[in-house]
Amino acid sequence: MLKRHSLAVLLALAMVLATVATAAAAPSDGALAGQQTETDCIYFEATQQSVCFGFKAYWEKYGGLAIFGYPITGEFVENGVTVQYFERARFEWHPGVWPERYDVLQGLLGAQLAGDRLGTGPFAPAQPIQGCTFFEATGHNLCAGFQSYWQTFGGLAIFGYPISEEFVEDGVTVQYFERARFEWHPGVWPERYDVLLGLLGVRAISGEQPAPEPEPEPEPEPPFVPVAAELNNPRGMTIGPDGAIYVAEAGVGGDGPCLPNPEGEGEVCYGPTGSIARIVDGQVERIATGLPSLATPDGVAATGVHDVVVTESGIFAIIGLGADPEARAQLGDVGADFGTLVQINDDGTYTVLFDVAAYEADQNPEPALVDSNPYSLVVVDDGFVVVDAGGNDLLHVADDGTITTLAVFGPRMVEAPPFLGLPPGTEIPMEAVPTGLVIGPDGAYYVGELTGFPFLVGAARVWRIVPGEDPEIYAEGFTNIGDIAFGPDGRLYVLEIAAEGLLSEDTPGSLYRVESDGTKTLLAREGLVGPTGLAIDADGTIYIANFGMFPGTAQVVGFIE
Repeated sequence: MLKRHSLAVLLALAMVLATVATAAAAPSDGALAGQQTETDCIYFEATQQSVCFGFKAYWEKYGGLAIFGYPITGEFVENGVTVQYFERARFEWHPGVWPERYDVLQGLLGAQLAGDRLGTGPFAPAQPIQGCTFFEATGHNLCAGFQSYWQTFGGLAIFGYPISEEFVEDGVTVQYFERARFEWHPGVWPERYDVLLGLLGVRAISGEQPAPEPEPEPEPEPPFVPVAAELNNPRGMTIGPDGAIYVAEAGVGGDGPCLPNPEGEGEVCYGPTGSIARIVDGQVERIATGLPSLATPDGVAATGVHDVVVTESGIFAIIGLGADPEARAQLGDVGADFGTLVQINDDGTYTVLFDVAAYEADQNPEPALVDSNPYSLVVVDDGFVVVDAGGNDLLHVADDGTITTLAVFGPRMVEAPPFLGLPPGTEIPMEAVPTGLVIGPDGAYYVGELTGFPFLVGAARVWRIVPGEDPEIYAEGFTNIGDIAFGPDGRLYVLEIAAEGLLSEDTPGSLYRVESDGTKTLLAREGLVGPTGLAIDADGTIYIANFGMFPGTAQVVGFIE
């Protein structure tokens, strides 16, 4: 891998090269030649070199020290072209070729230094990756933080096309471009998207090459296989009697009317963008569209269709709200459909059957706050059972519309996180926020907690509820549960939306298997990002709605246990 020279060695090398450059050639072009003044040049004590005239104008205009680094040589002629090397780049003088870029081209140092590796390993052409930018010209993807940095700080003109995928070199995640190497150093340069640029100019001048790569170990089989893609904020899932996967899509909101965003700044606005997706053999068919959705302008954090159940007698769904039921009036006529249980008609439209949010407004079983967000439902002989994440309760909805409370999940007092600035030992209430709901093999109801602020790691629990009895804790030690399901083996599976907590910058999820005695086994974490929905078929195949908080890029994956 790249060896690190001491500054003294680099300075000595730069001074030798500057001497060679002076002896080799004096630039004759008017933009570079002539007497250098303080205005025309910038002198850097660190490397005892200057950048002047046209090279100076380009250096200042397109990134300066942060992008190109210090000059490490003077100007000299290389292969018939006036050039100057910088720590991370080589400037080439091509008068008239790029007048809008000060007649400067950057040398293809990335391609030059990776030349003997092109076409192999991470430099071999790749397949497009969902959510990334794919460049047909080189056959490589540009993703996530590297993609943001590339787009923000110069794009194609400064860095060129990607010529590799991301890979680990010298213990650091890197990606090569025609003119640069991006290095991922999280937390080092937060204002630069955690990216540093490799010292390719230093390597090119010194003749330094990466050490030979060791033979790669065989890639382990991925724990997930793709099933379907391009979903919009998927939430609950179920396996229908026909064996198909049905997914509730909360949609991406729309142009309004709007409500204040209950989760932060700005507004959430209405749009008829919710849907029910049916997945068979990887093909997505939206069997119902036009369902109500609320979301921020970027389509994130949507509230809409939260769960779906499919029976021989019909398809039923629950539509969330996430606010005081009285707020629905601010949305006009469309507001009345939020916080309800609906039936999907044969033509893909829907009919409101029961107003679950109205029960919260009238009864408020858990009296801390009037808030309703129906989130999950199951079908029972005499109607439905619904968990209300806003009301913090479990409700029975009879076929005649009568709603009764089966269980209430009250708040807990927990220690306030340090960032609130409260005195040490201060406690604040944390709500339960029940989300996942399933009927167990024993006929009891099982409910998983998301928990509310401050979303403590390890604080979420799974409850077991038998009507007429006090709820009991079945399993605990989870973080921000999004969904739960029983497998055909009778064991419970728990899906965490955020294994490190919803306040963490990291968004990995987790999948656990829980034994009958409450002990749990971590089955998967790598590759799960903000997962939201869970379903298990009769053969024990586990399906997960992955990237569930990201509109348009969410997918359903199958888990290989």
